[in-house]
Amino acid sequence: MNRRTLIFSFLLAWVPGFAAAGFSHAEWTGVLERFVDNQGLVDYAGLSRDRGALDRYLASLASSSPDSSPSQFPARDDQLAYWLNAYNALVIAGVLERGVDTMSVWGDGLFGIGFFTVERGTLGGRRWSLKHLEDDVVRDRFRDPRIHAALNCASVSCPRLMRRAFDGATLQKDLAAAMTEFVADERNCRFDAATRTVRLSKIFDWFTRDFVGFEKAMGTSTPTVLDYVNRYRAQGERVPTDSRLKFFEYDKRLNRQGVKP
Repeated sequence: MNRRTLIFSFLLAWVPGFAAAGFSHAEWTGVLERFVDNQGLVDYAGLSRDRGALDRYLASLASSSPDSSPSQFPARDDQLAYWLNAYNALVIAGVLERGVDTMSVWGDGLFGIGFFTVERGTLGGRRWSLKHLEDDVVRDRFRDPRIHAALNCASVSCPRLMRRAFDGATLQKDLAAAMTEFVADERNCRFDAATRTVRLSKIFDWFTRDFVGFEKAMGTSTPTVLDYVNRYRAQGERVPTDSRLKFFEYDKRLNRQGVKP
């Protein structure tokens, strides 16, 4: 624990009212509860007609971040929860900006990723693109591959969008649950015993370096993506690591309510 974290811990424990200075994600939880269903699909049309809570949350993100206001984010998990929520909120705001009738956020710009490379919003007084936020902050600073089951890019093949904000106090439990759910879904991990072939979400292909790097850091010899997947599969559902590996096509249709996964 570094010196600054020790100081913040002392203040949280002993200074009355200090905890109240923490950053609130309540408005974002309100948006998710109202406009996201149990499948993680979004009522974009409804949100576009009643976006007051979203705009208030975006305004709070614009004014404060772990970089600009570190006293509001005393713990590492508080910081990561902020960046995860900010990414997901900026994605939804970006969909509303494009129009609720859009079929997909993919397809424009170089390699179809223009939505993610333009500056999408302000966080702590600084303009960000989604790609910069994901690659240079969430992935590079925290090096926790479970974030790939938490970030949502407004597509059908994305991990399920939770109906509440991430919070530092419960983040470790929530990230573990999110990855466990992700790899338990046959749309993301399906093993064919007859052909000894496993198909995985394209996310495991795009971010192989993150998953293999984590396994290497944990001491796994000759690590593979399947070693990481098996960490979160049930004991009787683990995939043989010598399986033939293929990846599902990524369904880039907008994750609107009513779409058939």
